[in-house]
Amino acid sequence: MYVTNNKLYHLHTQLDKLEKQIKDNPHLKLLDLHMNASQATCPTDSIAILKKINALLSTTSRSKPVLRAEQVAKLISEYPDDFLDVDQTSPDINVSITHMIDYSWMVAAKAAVQTFGIILESISEDMLVIDDEIVYWDRVLESNWFLGLYALQTSPAFLWNRLGKYFSDWYNAEPDDKPQTPVSERWAKFYRSVHQCVLSHSVCSLRTRLLSPLSLARSEVQRNRKSLGVAKNMNASGIGLLMRKVFLFETDDHDSGRNGFDTSNKDWQNVILHSVAFMRSILENEMDDKVAYDPQNDTLTPVERQASSMLVHYCSIPSSQQPKLVIQQIRYILKELHPSYATASRTLICDFGRPNPFVRYWLPLSIALFSTSTLLELLTNRRRELLGWIADISSTTIEFWNNWVVDPMWKLLRTIRHNEESEIALMSRNSLEADRASLERMVVDFVLDRCEPRSDDFQVVNTRTITAKVREGDLTPVLKAYEKDLRSPFVGTVRGDLVRALLIQIQKTKVDVEVAIGGIDALLKSQELVFGFVGLTPGIMVSYATFCWLYGLLGNRKGLKMGRQQDKLRHALRNVHRTLILPSSVTGVLTYKDFGLLVYNAEILLSKARLVLRGTDLHMFEEDICDLIEQNRIDQQLRIIERMSWMYSKWI
Repeated sequence: MYVTNNKLYHLHTQLDKLEKQIKDNPHLKLLDLHMNASQATCPTDSIAILKKINALLSTTSRSKPVLRAEQVAKLISEYPDDFLDVDQTSPDINVSITHMIDYSWMVAAKAAVQTFGIILESISEDMLVIDDEIVYWDRVLESNWFLGLYALQTSPAFLWNRLGKYFSDWYNAEPDDKPQTPVSERWAKFYRSVHQCVLSHSVCSLRTRLLSPLSLARSEVQRNRKSLGVAKNMNASGIGLLMRKVFLFETDDHDSGRNGFDTSNKDWQNVILHSVAFMRSILENEMDDKVAYDPQNDTLTPVERQASSMLVHYCSIPSSQQPKLVIQQIRYILKELHPSYATASRTLICDFGRPNPFVRYWLPLSIALFSTSTLLELLTNRRRELLGWIADISSTTIEFWNNWVVDPMWKLLRTIRHNEESEIALMSRNSLEADRASLERMVVDFVLDRCEPRSDDFQVVNTRTITAKVREGDLTPVLKAYEKDLRSPFVGTVRGDLVRALLIQIQKTKVDVEVAIGGIDALLKSQELVFGFVGLTPGIMVSYATFCWLYGLLGNRKGLKMGRQQDKLRHALRNVHRTLILPSSVTGVLTYKDFGLLVYNAEILLSKARLVLRGTDLHMFEEDICDLIEQNRIDQQLRIIERMSWMYSKWI
């Protein structure tokens, strides 16, 4: 609770300044020297005990300045109640007693501040639980379906209580002075009464009675919500009274330039007495519906009147005994009032809060209990199939991972490294050269066989020319011979030239196909990295989607819920603004109840902001919350809310 912790931290800071003034008192320094020289033990031991308790009650942590109630009660149990039972005839002893009283006041003040923090935390935590229960009942009242579900959940308890009441009334119907009627006659009378009751009602009345469980459930939910709302208002009024009426120290920092209090001024001791009286009065009246909801500024609440009467009684006690009285009151608060309040609060939440988990989930638990044998039998009969499904799912997952993620990844790495084993190839490297050389020889032999024999030099030159033309794709001699043989195909076939020309053209087609495939192969090699990423993408996408689903199912889903957290932050800011504009106060100051609601809603707003804001933004947000609580005028608080709305509009 940031607001509570911040207030307690400032209170401890003020008390530390006051303690420093007490320690810097020159009379105390002379007394310490005299005590060391005279070896006086009784006052020195008491002062040492008080210093120890004071140090343990102090805190330097802003985030957690409140001790547990058990720790505070244990520390103040060591308070030396009999430190005044010494010989006070000596002037040194009188001076020692004076400073012991100062230290006793410090112990009483710090114990009172710790008790103040304990009470504030308890009321705030109970208010948070009550608010959750109110939200639960609001959701039940949202629709008839939820209301019917609640009626079904509570139907066994409702029927049991109703039948028990009817049976008790029927069993105790006859007076004790008359002879008891036999059981058979009682049952016959009960049957006749029920039969007459059914026959005496019309169909419309029967329909109304059929709908009565839903109406009863609605009235019960509304009654529970109203009771929790009253408890919430009481807690809010208690927080408002504590924040506005307890530990109102007045310092003169701006007037005289000093820091803290003046030890010669005893007003701060009266503030301690007033604060302890207020805390006791609030705890005694918190669960008795005496905390005012809408107090006027000129009217005292019952708590204030009781605290004022207590303060008059406290002030009538001698000043030397007042620290002891404060310690006794704090013991009574921590050991009696605070546990009683906590017990009463738990009882109220248990009585008017949501039903216990057994009542809410008895139907699915009953179905699961009665169907256990059927489920076990089904699992036993289908054991092999289930094991087979599990094995298939696991093997499919492993194969998918290996074939679509691991293998494409390794191929991509080999491509990046220019590994020759990873190059894409649609045909072997030497296939095209061998087929082209064979075509050249076939064409040269065909041309030489059809030409007249000449000199060797001419044949060599002619062979080179034919080979060069064939490399360029020119088969003119073969095509001319083929066209000539087509004029007399039978003679060409018998002679063999037509068949040879046809086979040469087939070889030429094969070479052309291989050239085209070679071009495609070169194109694929130039885009090999692209194809590697394309082959890896499906596996990566499926794996990423699966991991995101599992993380959202099993993880904290903090990132996925960021938008929802921003919505909650906006709703919390709206609740704070609504708390400020709803009260109709002519003085322009929030009532105790509304101020308590403002403190509570501000704490909720800050808790939502911590999930969204970070660093400097969060620090500035905390400063705005402190400004909102410290201001008293509603118009000034509304200006702060307006500033927060445009300052943090990025997140809301």
